[in-house]
Amino acid sequence: MSEPAWWPIGIAISSFADAQSDGQIHTSFGRTNIWDYESLQSPEGWHTSPEDGFVWGQWETDIKTVETISITPQGLILLLNSTTVAVIHPLHTGDDVSRLSRYEPWKNALLNVPILLPIGGWSVDDNDRVLLFPMHSTTPFDGSESAFLEIVEALGAVHTSLEPFATPNTERRWNDRLKDIEDKLKTLTMWRAPHSSSTFGLPRLNLSVDSMVDVDGKRMFLPLSRSLSEHLLCESDRLPSLASLMMLEHQWARKEGLSEQQRQKLLDTWSKAVPSSWSSRNALSTVRGGAWVWRYHATILELAQAKAFNDEKSVKACEQWLRDVSRLQAHLGALRLWKSGQWVGVTGLAVAFFSWKLATLTEGQSLVLATLSIAAGIVTNAVYRLKDPKPY
Repeated sequence: MSEPAWWPIGIAISSFADAQSDGQIHTSFGRTNIWDYESLQSPEGWHTSPEDGFVWGQWETDIKTVETISITPQGLILLLNSTTVAVIHPLHTGDDVSRLSRYEPWKNALLNVPILLPIGGWSVDDNDRVLLFPMHSTTPFDGSESAFLEIVEALGAVHTSLEPFATPNTERRWNDRLKDIEDKLKTLTMWRAPHSSSTFGLPRLNLSVDSMVDVDGKRMFLPLSRSLSEHLLCESDRLPSLASLMMLEHQWARKEGLSEQQRQKLLDTWSKAVPSSWSSRNALSTVRGGAWVWRYHATILELAQAKAFNDEKSVKACEQWLRDVSRLQAHLGALRLWKSGQWVGVTGLAVAFFSWKLATLTEGQSLVLATLSIAAGIVTNAVYRLKDPKPY
């Protein structure tokens, strides 16, 4: 029997049969639970509520028809009674989606923005097994710039509504997340970023250009669960709006290829749709990480997912991008030398002051040394800022 599309053939250590028997799948990235969903593919499977975990929201037991719409790496998409869409996750990958509806303040904040929240579901041990959504139709992304900019505006609206729930920069966790992925993938690249104090974490939304749906003529995001590879490789973290934007940009670039002008345009569009501090010069500064570190994050996440599902084309594309980004990292390394010039200036000022106090230099000599030190600090700082690579 061939494995279904949601089975991570590239990293699975367990056989499909053994995983079903054990209730766990073992992979080279780690392990997670697997459960038997087959009964839910027929109406009878819905007639009684599950015994373990908990059911929330609008869970209907009067199901007369079940139609399988598609099977994807995320799981199964079913149509119930021709009125409700059920998303089945055979593997445990967290509860990011259901929390958007189950936590009332978040749900209320998202009511008037373009995102379709689940109306019910079944969760076990903080993992969404079943998510129920109102009837909707998918709207395939055509790859056009105008369509993508509409998606960016929608992203900005969704994230702006969640601003009251933003949390401060968690630089250490974000860098640990990169390290966890790099270590498992054994990439030749390494990136750690200081991040700006105006870069905030937001309640987790997993969005995609391919998860746009139409509801009564309105185009909306359908939130997704975390990818299996991300769930296995790193902690569940809040990420900034810029991280989500770069994931969407990465998906668009993989479809069409992007120019510098297009990247600039999407950043400008996003900047107008979110609080100004999120897109400040410091927040977008490449030497602080900015857009580029989140492009890197999006790429290594896709590389992990591509390896998980044996997508060789995507693996090669991601590895090529990582080879190219090494040049940018080399440039950033050179910039750190200019940054050190500020400390030369500070040191020079200290030497000038104490030399004057101790009378090892005349007042005039100390003044000249102090002036040169200040000038050195100003010049090196100016060069450092001017050579900061553009965020696009």
